[in-house]
Amino acid sequence: MNRLSNIRSSAGQFTSLLLAALVCIPVQAQRDTGDAATQIRRLREQLSRYEQELAALDGSYSQSSTELYLTLGGLYHDLGEVEESITAYREALQSLRISEGLASESQLQVINDFNGLLFEAQVWEELDMNFHLASDIALRLYGADDLRYQRAANSLASWKIRAYQTGLYRPRGNRSIEEAAIIYRRLAEQLSPEEEGYNRKLANYLSARGLAHFYSASHVAQTPVEEFRASPVHGAFQNCVPVVLSVDQGATPSSGACQVNPIGDPEIFASQQREKNNTVRRHLGNMRQSFLEAIEATEADPDASLRQQAVAILNYADANLLAQDYTRARLQYRRAYELLSTNPELVSLRNELMDKPVKALSGIVGELPFDSLLPSNVALGTISFEVNEMGDIENIDIEGATEALSRENMGAIAMMLQQSSYRPRIVDGQPVRSRITLSTVDL
Repeated sequence: MNRLSNIRSSAGQFTSLLLAALVCIPVQAQRDTGDAATQIRRLREQLSRYEQELAALDGSYSQSSTELYLTLGGLYHDLGEVEESITAYREALQSLRISEGLASESQLQVINDFNGLLFEAQVWEELDMNFHLASDIALRLYGADDLRYQRAANSLASWKIRAYQTGLYRPRGNRSIEEAAIIYRRLAEQLSPEEEGYNRKLANYLSARGLAHFYSASHVAQTPVEEFRASPVHGAFQNCVPVVLSVDQGATPSSGACQVNPIGDPEIFASQQREKNNTVRRHLGNMRQSFLEAIEATEADPDASLRQQAVAILNYADANLLAQDYTRARLQYRRAYELLSTNPELVSLRNELMDKPVKALSGIVGELPFDSLLPSNVALGTISFEVNEMGDIENIDIEGATEALSRENMGAIAMMLQQSSYRPRIVDGQPVRSRITLSTVDL
């Protein structure tokens, strides 16, 4: 194994070790029983040696420069110099692009490792850019029908949803959450009925697409009319520069902006408002249709369990609840309840899924590797609130370490709850008002 392979291997391990260290006992604290100052001095000496080797290359990019930049990235991080580590990773990617071409498997590995570092530093725009770059590279290398590209595209769409769900990053323009719905539609269309697990995969993609349409409707609804652009015909009102660069342009961050032309004509403004409203309704309609088709795909799967069928129906019910179609939501809640009432042995499963309020449309998108590190500015405490028959959250009560702490965090807790929607408790097939108590870390 050559030196670059060793560096790549260590780079791949470094991020996972870092993430584990943040939620468990730090790995370095377990290993280093000696003098911390000695350890830092040793790292500084290594850093100085590799910087000299890099300087000797006189700015040229090659396999050697890639190795050195990756090594420097790891050393800088070990020293707590995150910005310098990020810069080294950027240079490593640039070195790979020049020495190996615009698309290579080596870049995919480095991007994957780099993303953990960007998440730690909360550099959301560049992280979003890297997910796009990885998807573009995988498409070039493997083609749209290849599982490796589909995984990269799925990771991009999952990131878009998780970033929107948590409020970490909500870009506008052609890189908004609406992009996730497009990606999942394409992934569903690329599935072949002959492939193993077709119905299961199709149901998963359709459910994720439905979730993306829900957040897309929310995104469009919150977009000012002056900034709204539904189609090229409205391009006269808004001139947007893409935030994310293509694979040909590289992964260097760029600033994006939308130059909005004020709409002085009331008729044009009203037309834009109507188009915006129609777009919201279209997303909500696509959301319902996606979840309905997911039920059909699940029922067509001979290996699907009753749990999977019930969850698919409950997701469809939740989708109608969120779209304020309460009549259809109640019909689907009753349908799921009756499905799990045909056998006394199913009562425990029914209670698990319906006997208390739960986050609506949860568990559709799998967690990203660094989801456990989502930043939270809310102190530890206990929160209780009511979920009424229509899924609205009412009568919030929070308890922290002190009464003052509770008051200080009430606003943050309320904002977190606004980012979530809850399915009501289902009793005898009907949604009912009930109260739930949670730890703030579970929100």
